[in-house]
Formats: sequence, C-alpha cells, structure tokens
Amino acid sequence: MALADKNYALINFKQLSYFLALAEHGSISSAASAMSMAQPSLSENIAKLEKALDVQLAIRGSRGIQMTEAGMALVKRGGELLRGLDGLVEEIRSLNGEPRGPVSLGLPPSLSILLSVPLLETIHTEYPEIRLHIAEAMSGDILEWISSERLDVGCAYEAYDSVPYSFDPLLTEELFLVTAPDNWKGEIGPDGVALEPINAATLSELPLVLTSPTHGARKLQEKFARSIGVQLNVVAAIDALPHIVEMVSRASAYTILSHGAVASQVADGTLALVRIEEPTIRRTAYVVRKRSKPVGKASAIVEACIFKILDEMVSRYDIKAELHKRDGKEDIQPAPLAV
Repeated sequence: MALADKNYALINFKQLSYFLALAEHGSISSAASAMSMAQPSLSENIAKLEKALDVQLAIRGSRGIQMTEAGMALVKRGGELLRGLDGLVEEIRSLNGEPRGPVSLGLPPSLSILLSVPLLETIHTEYPEIRLHIAEAMSGDILEWISSERLDVGCAYEAYDSVPYSFDPLLTEELFLVTAPDNWKGEIGPDGVALEPINAATLSELPLVLTSPTHGARKLQEKFARSIGVQLNVVAAIDALPHIVEMVSRASAYTILSHGAVASQVADGTLALVRIEEPTIRRTAYVVRKRSKPVGKASAIVEACIFKILDEMVSRYDIKAELHKRDGKEDIQPAPLAV
C-alpha cells in the first residue's frame, strides 16, 4: 500500500492538465494563452511533472514542442484519467442535491422526431445542471453504443433476452400505410385517418419507399410481409426519415410508419394514415440500459421525462399508440414540460 501511495503522489492533476494543454496546442506560448496563465509558470509546472516522473515528456524547440514516447503515453492515458475523474466528481455530486452532470441518450429517428426538441428544452429549462446529449441512430447502433458505454441510456425497437441489457417497454405503436391525401382514392377522416382500412395483402400492389434492408424497421416490415405470404413492392430505399416523408408527401410513393413519426404532417393535412388490417402491424419501443452501469439521478430524471413527454404527445396529437407504465421504477416527478 505504501508503494501505491507513493505512485499516486507522483501525479499532480493540475500539472497533468497543463501538460495535456501543451500537447494539444503544440507550444508553451499557445498553451499558456489557452490556460490564461504566464508562460514561465506553465514551463515550471511541466518541469516539475517531468521531475516527479523522472522522464522527459517533451522536447522543446524553436518551432514548438515534440512529444517523446513517454509524453505520448501520458497524453493518452492522462486524458482518460482526467475524463474519468470529471465523471467521478459529477457522479458523487449528483448523489446529493440537484441532479447534475452529462447524460447521453440514443433515439431512433421516429422517436427522435417526437422527443428530441421538447426533451432538450425541458431539461435545459428545469434541470440546468444536467447536460443532455442526444444521438439519433438505428436501434442496432444504439444497443452497441450502450454496450460500449458511449450512451447512458437509449430507446430501441429491438429487445431480447440478454444479460448485458435491461429492456423496459416504453411505447407500443400501430404501423400505418402513409400516403399523400391526394394519392388516396378513399375518403380521409378529420383526424387524418382514412375511413376504410387496407387489407395487408394488398401492400404488394403499392409502390413503397422504405429504409434499407439492414434497418430494423425494414426487417420488421419484411418479416410481416413474409408472415402473410406477400412481397413488398419497394421502389426506393432511403435511410433518412425526412426524405421518406418528403417523397410520400409529393405522391411519389407510399410508406409504412407509426403515427408518431408523422404526427405533425398528419395534423396539418400534408399526409394521411391508412390502417392496415388482417393483420395489423405493431411494434414496441423499449428503454434500454446496460445492467452493469449504475443509474445516476440525472439519468433517471431524463428517463422519467421521456415517459412524461410521450404521454403528453400521445394525448396532444391523439397518436395511435399505447404508452407503458414505468413499473418498478422510482417515482421521480419531473418538472412541467416544455412541449
């Protein structure tokens, strides 16, 4: 234990941060300016760090500095150490008092449309010490990023029995045929839903624009088609929801989406929904976490806000979906939402 104590004492975190600034900016003058300190003071701190470690970390020259092999190793591992220390400080602080710190959230495109802006606004307004980052990606990528801890929490349309992950049902959605109103022969109701549904088997007769075959939504659609013995007529594949919506609104094709993905367009009458029956297509979104990663207070607040905002959106736009209750979760009451 005495040896460990000695090793810990060798690294001064302030000196380490000065050295990382030197490595980033490439010269004593630039690093000192970035750190708002005098050049002699920065040089003195770097020299003390080299003396403590008994190794040369950088070679000074007239055109700047060049890292030694030891210096490059310290840049890599030292950066990881300081980032870990920042995370530790935020985690400990969040255990008491106001929730704070970074939270990274992954959302698939159809949920991102509903959630991203009101969630960011709500967190910014009501929980200013929480720094929320939202990444939009396919469900498979979200699961991978949660596993590597690039994300703290995510929403995904894939769930399976797996020790690394926990899956909590969030929202079960009905999928509709989406069309431009003038591209549909039947009558459209005042709620934007066609009065007459379409038989699932007739999907093979309509030109569809869908995502690529590797996309989770496309896999679900193709699986559904196989289960009823039809082949979908896919005339275009685009892995960008706004472009799919644009193509459908121009009456160039139809698509298959949840109501939530196009709620604003249905509300303003630029798109309409046609129910698919015999059978109906449904999918469930899940809140996903890595089981071995502790849930901080800030992350739990974000998750509670996700449920609250979706509840508000489902009610406001009369979205054809079922919101699941947060069974077994801590009863966290988020502040009023900015939606």
